[in-house]
Amino acid sequence: MKILSINISLPKKITFNKKILNTSIFKTPVNKKVNIKKTGIEGDKQADLKSHGGVNKIVYAYSYKHYKYWGELLKKDFSNDYGLIGENLTIDDFDEKEFFIGDEFQISNVILKITQPRIPCYKLGIKMNEKDFVNFFINYGHLGMYMKVIKSGFIEKGDNIKLIRRNKDTMTIYEISKLIFDKNDNVEKMKKALQIDCLSEEIKTRFNTRLVKLGHYETL
Repeated sequence: MKILSINISLPKKITFNKKILNTSIFKTPVNKKVNIKKTGIEGDKQADLKSHGGVNKIVYAYSYKHYKYWGELLKKDFSNDYGLIGENLTIDDFDEKEFFIGDEFQISNVILKITQPRIPCYKLGIKMNEKDFVNFFINYGHLGMYMKVIKSGFIEKGDNIKLIRRNKDTMTIYEISKLIFDKNDNVEKMKKALQIDCLSEEIKTRFNTRLVKLGHYETL
């Protein structure tokens, strides 16, 4: 696996439906070494810290191979639009069905750990200029992955990505993504997900809330 692009942005004000919004989703590729710290990426800052901030969501990675799917669906050429959906790292092949919550990766001297899939908001539809894109994105199920920084350091475009550690009794990013938005009551799967130590508290809270509504209090 290889980094095709590193994409960053500071918060910017945009006008949408005659309202001023603050967003960092319009990220720009950089052609230099970037400092990845446990508190953030050099030159990158989230505008909405409630939805995107925190140590579990320092780096957002997405697979370039999904660009083809979106290009065919929306009938556009996205092949050179790195940072397409606001990801920090565009990786050549980073399939959510093949990687798991808790997986650790080494990039140069940096170590990252997967903590959760992305929960998309309406700004993604603005970025893609498609009002139904969030629904398309959720239905596709390949939401990309947020990662925390285990070891700080510098990375650059072209760096190789090596899987160095995988936990037992975990679930794939794709499984968790589908479970978050599944309309069925998959009680046992949610209970299993809650046993994954390195799954973010944000996602665990979602599952616990749903379980309580279904009358299951034993996971609290």
